[in-house]
Formats: sequence, C-alpha cells, structure tokens
Amino acid sequence: TGDALRAFHTAIRSSPVNTKNQAMKEQAQGTMLKVLTSFKSSEIEQAVSSLDRNGVDLLMKYIYKGFEKPTENSSAILLQWHEKVCVWCSLGLATLCRVLAS
Repeated sequence: TGDALRAFHTAIRSSPVNTKNQAMKEQAQGTMLKVLTSFKSSEIEQAVSSLDRNGVDLLMKYIYKGFEKPTENSSAILLQWHEKVCVWCSLGLATLCRVLAS
C-alpha cells in the first residue's frame, strides 16, 4: 500500500501540466496508468482522499485520458477511480454548501 501511494503522489507531483512536449505528456500518462492499475480496489479511496482539489482535478484528467487509450482491464480499474473521485467531489460540495449556508 505504501509503495503504491508513494508512486501515486510522485506521479501527481511530477506531472508535466505546463509543458507542450507531447512525448513527455504521453510518458507521464503511461506512468500514471501503471500506478493507478497497481492499486487494489480497497486502497483507491485512501489515495483519492489524500489529494487536494488541484490533485483531484489532475487525477480526473488522467482518468479520462486513460479511457481514451485503454489497456487490458484498465477501463474497469479507471471506473473504480472515477467513482471514488465523484464521491470525493460530492462530499466536498456538500461541505461547501454547509459552510455557505452557515
């Protein structure tokens, strides 16, 4: 669990979001897909909840990119990640609504 989570955070932190180098972006996508598919289903929620809003946004971009170029069984795993991100987002929105209503 610790190794996968460390790899996950390293991949998120080192993401080449501001580069125009397509080869670098594709390499990062491939690395992130390997990291995401290395998680057990029971570990995904912890990984998602360990991110801030920007990290979750970036993760969602990687998930959708993974759907564009699926590998064997990656779509099923990416759907699990997508579900956990959606739950995280809805919890965040619920918290925001409670704060605004106060």
